[in-house]
Amino acid sequence: MKILCADTSTNNCSIAVITENAMLGEMDINFDLQHSILLMPMIEELMEKLKMSPADIDALCVSRGPGSFTGLRIGMAALKGMALALGKPMYSATSLETLAYGAFGAKGIICPLLDALRGAYYSAFYRFEEGKLVTLMSPEVLTQDEILERLSKFDEDVLFMGELKDKDLETLRSSGLRAVKAPPVMDIPRASNLGYCILERIMHGDSENPDELVPLYIRKSQAEHEYEKKRGRLNG
Repeated sequence: MKILCADTSTNNCSIAVITENAMLGEMDINFDLQHSILLMPMIEELMEKLKMSPADIDALCVSRGPGSFTGLRIGMAALKGMALALGKPMYSATSLETLAYGAFGAKGIICPLLDALRGAYYSAFYRFEEGKLVTLMSPEVLTQDEILERLSKFDEDVLFMGELKDKDLETLRSSGLRAVKAPPVMDIPRASNLGYCILERIMHGDSENPDELVPLYIRKSQAEHEYEKKRGRLNG
């Protein structure tokens, strides 16, 4: 089974073609949030290098977020369009479980973080048990203090991945938390990890309806906040 995967939830535009036994090819461009320009040409180039046509794809998998609102809309629209045009099944996973899967086999708590702006992070907690990624806390928007409060309930090492700021890492460490920061190569959601973290569901055929699949935003966009502030001033 050949699975086309795409993650556009962050600044990184990532695509991959995987099978249940091999990662056939992957492309990542982590620069300037150019997903609207890069995504489809990257897919075309990768399939050309793999000597594949769209008809060779058996399933599609996309990140549903959280993350960049614009990036999520671009990736989801592109993959949903392909799934509907090709009549192929579609699947999704969160950007945070995709990040966490990149630390396959790690011991202790895995805490992927993406910048949610205004001093907060998109956050979730995971652990590997018998080779499977287990969710300990589903994605939420949390401040640094709230993350520390939640993690203090676990007396374990914590691996942070993603977009944790250096100053926040030092604050977490100074609190006594046994914190380790992943290297940069593990800080971006990679499309191959996206597919493999839900491979069991894909192989079982538990697909999703593309018409009902929507991004996981969790919080309102900056534009919505600004609009509501402006509207409040006008109404006041």
